[in-house]
Amino acid sequence: MKLRVIQWNIKKSGSPAIKTFLKQRVAQGPTILCLEEVTRSAYDRLTEFFPLAPSCFSLDMRMPGHHEGRERAIGVAVLALGLPIVTLELIDRALFPERTLSVLLGGPFGPIRVVAFHSLTGSGYLKAKSSNFASIADYLEQLRAKLDFLCFDGNEPNEDSSKVEKIVFSSHGDRGRVKKMSLIMGPQKVHHLKDSYVAYLKSTGGDIKRDPLALSYKKKLADRRYDYVMHSPRKWKVTDCQYPYKESIAAHSDHSAVIADYELR
Repeated sequence: MKLRVIQWNIKKSGSPAIKTFLKQRVAQGPTILCLEEVTRSAYDRLTEFFPLAPSCFSLDMRMPGHHEGRERAIGVAVLALGLPIVTLELIDRALFPERTLSVLLGGPFGPIRVVAFHSLTGSGYLKAKSSNFASIADYLEQLRAKLDFLCFDGNEPNEDSSKVEKIVFSSHGDRGRVKKMSLIMGPQKVHHLKDSYVAYLKSTGGDIKRDPLALSYKKKLADRRYDYVMHSPRKWKVTDCQYPYKESIAAHSDHSAVIADYELR
């Protein structure tokens, strides 16, 4: 039996185009949807799209306050088609905990721990962005061997590479020798998870020298790979991983989804 994981920043949309995109890509077997930039109305629509799927939403655990701005009204949703949700929590030490979600799933594969997060974006956050990465890294380090999947829109890196030591992260708000995002996906990463797309390219003889390796977001005139699924290579073998950028943009997002399939080792 295969497991599919779909990571996607849906840009606050619960439109019929989002529904169609996801419906066409949900596998016949168990599928985990990790979605960022989800508003309350978008989440309500998502649960209407998949009424039988166990689901959870970070804003149910940390609702925006009356005087807080719109930036506190977007969160992370996880829908588990064919898998039960056992427990869930936010990364409480993160600056914006509602942009994180850690979920323990059950089912035929045994326990599956999935962590999803959405990076702080925009020049106004400055050092807050890197501080948030550090808090997330602390949480991932505590879980370590219990982690199965990590899904995120990281708003990083500046330069992509199949070799973690060659990934270049932004220095904006993070002038330290070790960039905080490097603790999550660089040479100093605090967990054992691997980049699923890189693993897939290496297993199939794909091009591992491009920058970016795949297009997931356009920043002005620059192509970036900001969206990731990482997996535990000890437990899971990636059998396919794709970035359907054009189809994702046509569905009214500004990020590509990441769609990855796995077999249990």
